[in-house]
Amino acid sequence: MAHFRRWGLAEQVRRASPLPDSYPRDIIFATRLFGQELARFQNAFFGDQQLRDERFPEAAQWIPQYKIEAVLREAIATKPRTSLLFGHRLCRLRQDEDGVVATVERDGEEVELRARYLVGADGGRSEVRTQIDARMEGDAAYMRNFLAVYRAPGLSQRVPLSRAISYWLVNPDAPAVTGPMDEDDLWFFSTQLKGDTPAYDLDEARRRIGLAIGADVPFDILETDTWSAHRLLANRYRLKRVFLAGDACHLHPPMGGYGMNMGIGDAVDLGWKLAAVLNGWGGEVLLDSYEAERRAVARLVIEEAAENYSFVTHHMVREAMEGDDPSCAAIRNEIGRSITAGKAREFHAINVVLGLRYESQVIVADGMVAPTWDPMVYLPDARPGGLAPHHWLADGSSLYDHFGTDFTLLALDGAQADEVARLEAAADRLGMPLTVVRLAGDPALRTLYGAEMTLIRPDQHVAWRADCLDHDPAYLVARISGVEPAIPETST
Repeated sequence: MAHFRRWGLAEQVRRASPLPDSYPRDIIFATRLFGQELARFQNAFFGDQQLRDERFPEAAQWIPQYKIEAVLREAIATKPRTSLLFGHRLCRLRQDEDGVVATVERDGEEVELRARYLVGADGGRSEVRTQIDARMEGDAAYMRNFLAVYRAPGLSQRVPLSRAISYWLVNPDAPAVTGPMDEDDLWFFSTQLKGDTPAYDLDEARRRIGLAIGADVPFDILETDTWSAHRLLANRYRLKRVFLAGDACHLHPPMGGYGMNMGIGDAVDLGWKLAAVLNGWGGEVLLDSYEAERRAVARLVIEEAAENYSFVTHHMVREAMEGDDPSCAAIRNEIGRSITAGKAREFHAINVVLGLRYESQVIVADGMVAPTWDPMVYLPDARPGGLAPHHWLADGSSLYDHFGTDFTLLALDGAQADEVARLEAAADRLGMPLTVVRLAGDPALRTLYGAEMTLIRPDQHVAWRADCLDHDPAYLVARISGVEPAIPETST
């Protein structure tokens, strides 16, 4: 969401969300929708819209993907020199020294499109991936799932449990996850299909949803589908002028909600680097860094999502868990404790979102040792490669709102004016846009950033930091831009 804020689209996303700001962003585990609560995770995924958190400028949003896409389509339509073509299929592509030619087909008619670069963000069955002979590695389709979308008029008002963004239902005959999906009383229902269990027909789906609800509630099934969980990573993200992004190069279970974040993260990382090259100030090494940075992150996220997926409602079921006598209540309490211990990692893994750190040739490491990895503990710091720490300034504005659209130099109280000027001049000679943000009198920033000067990339990750210039400025800006430096590195 911080990127949507940077693009001026955060408010549009908030308006598109089917849930009002006051709606609790909680996850509830219960025996059935009209059953007994087992456990609860408040502010899941840090989506509380009414809480201002020091660590980020925008809370997470619980919103259907098609609504996010609608916001993006509307924004893209306003951009000059941009065309949106739907209903086309990639037939083949070829590359030369100057660009890529993609042959696409619609209604039997082929058209050639030429560009300097091509990005295949065409999903898990990516044709672009096939065309560049990249392959997925890992576990494919290791668990099947059934999904239904149903309309249940008035269900939200009738559910005796507290409001939540999703309800994980633990019972012996219909373990599942369900929750409000959109306006018009739309709900989703998802459950695993164990072994060779066939996909449910409408009658069986209706029976299962009814059991999961646990009460006589009218509903209509609008759509059903099956999907498979994967744990896959492409062996490469690039072949010359063709790149892969999103599901085209990594697939993982949805548990943890990392999918959209990963796709946006790929697009942001690759997008600013392509823009730098096209605008003449980025080099080939910068494009190489896309795979180095994002593939390592994807590997970690895939393992996190798979870990979350290894403990779902089917694994929590116990015999005699739904009765009214004290022994059944004791079993439910035990299940609740197990859920609280086992699922907190999934719903409160803030470090998987904010704490991922890049390592590549365009990051100037400062030798500081990274803390032990903990998915639930995010410790903001400005070690190069990590996300620039967020901070609410005294005037109520977000620090991020002061960053430029390209590179930013954050200069604090102790930054020497002549050194700032030398960095500005070096960036200007290279043609690298650089916004200088001078902020004084805020000790919290010095604590967060640990240096008087910090170079922050367009994706809000730190490229370099120091109290004073520890490299020749020309070398430094060339290094972080992926351009061969005009002069060798020297310390000053």
